[in-house]
Amino acid sequence: MRYGPPGDLISKCYREVHGAEITRSFDRFLVGSSDAGTTAALGYRRAEHGPLFLEHYLAEPVEHAVSRAMGMTVERADIVELGNFAAVSGPAMVELWGRAANDLGTASLVAVATLTRSLRSMFTRIGMPIVELVEAKIEAIGGEGADWGRYYEQDPRVCAGSIPLGQAALARHFARRAARVAA
Repeated sequence: MRYGPPGDLISKCYREVHGAEITRSFDRFLVGSSDAGTTAALGYRRAEHGPLFLEHYLAEPVEHAVSRAMGMTVERADIVELGNFAAVSGPAMVELWGRAANDLGTASLVAVATLTRSLRSMFTRIGMPIVELVEAKIEAIGGEGADWGRYYEQDPRVCAGSIPLGQAALARHFARRAARVAA
């Protein structure tokens, strides 16, 4: 199946998985593709450019929550929000995460995202270190909640992670995968 712009794949995945009809929360995207079209997409927003969507869930600015959870001072300009994750397969999403870590890590030290239980499990299997900041509650987004279908049944949590540590974890994951293929 062929997908065009990232919004097409994102809309399809959220509709199929969560019964959601979301509007895009991001205006910038990273996209994975093959000859068949778009294979994975994620949106991103740098915190220094304005409020983040996930700040709806926080009782304080993201840089304060991240600094406390990570035990170090993190400036707002060092944070990038990732979201609207969609992919045709798990491996396609992991490949895009690797590219995102490399591309976005040049200007940011910490990535924040609202992750469902299954995405947090995928991060754990890969060995990517994340810290949970807070549960993402539907009440925090007001009237928009109905558009998200069953998404909030998936136990979403606002999480943060060091991009350099994530890059290292992804490099180890890709090396293990390459070794299995070569064997």
